[in-house]
Amino acid sequence: MNFLETENLSKTYPNGVEAVKSLNLQIDRGEIYGLIGPNGAGKSTTIRVLMGILEPTMGTVKFDGKTGIDLARTGYLPEGANFYRFMNIREYLEWSCSLYDLPDCENNIEQSLVTVGLEDLRERKLDEISKGQKQRVGIAQALVHDPDLLILDEPTSGLDPLGKKKILSIIKELADQGKTILTSSHILPELSQICTEVGIIKGGELILQGSMADLRKEFVTSNVELGFEGPADGLIAKIEGLDFVSEVEEMNGEGSRYLVRVKDEKRAKRELPELILKDEAVVTYYDFAEVTLEDIFMETMEEGAK
Repeated sequence: MNFLETENLSKTYPNGVEAVKSLNLQIDRGEIYGLIGPNGAGKSTTIRVLMGILEPTMGTVKFDGKTGIDLARTGYLPEGANFYRFMNIREYLEWSCSLYDLPDCENNIEQSLVTVGLEDLRERKLDEISKGQKQRVGIAQALVHDPDLLILDEPTSGLDPLGKKKILSIIKELADQGKTILTSSHILPELSQICTEVGIIKGGELILQGSMADLRKEFVTSNVELGFEGPADGLIAKIEGLDFVSEVEEMNGEGSRYLVRVKDEKRAKRELPELILKDEAVVTYYDFAEVTLEDIFMETMEEGAK
């Protein structure tokens, strides 16, 4: 039984825009599920419907076997969350904690602050901290009632690299503690670092869903990175003509360097070196690379456009 699922979930706005179309999410307990899609795909609308902020036009949400989300067991960080600037971090979490019937708010607040690494800034005003620290406060308020499910909408949006790294580390730590996490983003390299399951949404429709391991098996077998000393147009043309090669892409800003997407890893490992050795091009780099979430996403988008 899925921990969180939707059945034919749909949302049409009064102006006729179908933001979400018959969505069937399936999220297992303890997973980090990444809801992925370009801007305007319907990710935030889906999350708002899940949280009960928006009424669905059709369909149902099931949480731990029961119809409807259980807000007492769910923590939520909206995209671009606003904070009460006149409060300090402790006061804000006390206010957040007061929304729930909890016997020991002080202990819950302390645990939340430690989890996000802000225990030494508890008395700092919210308008005196960085955007990355505010996002961590947002996660702390989502954790303050010790929920089983966390829904985080674009949690790394607008953060610098260090801020993003910290948020991703916190999400992984929470999953290790047994939390089920649904997070959305259009920044694929970030989600590929933490997600165990993904759903790709386009135009309000879920066009792909599964575990990262299964999706890697289903799509391109491998990527081969090739680097050359000088031009290698002739060799690249020959590689593009191989029946086990699906695409050859020149890597931006890398000079004579290419990414070769292959459908048959065994043949590629056997035949590519033979072809390269017969050519006059001087190879400076040759390596097999794991298929990324971006590879899966781009292939799915391209197939959907056909």
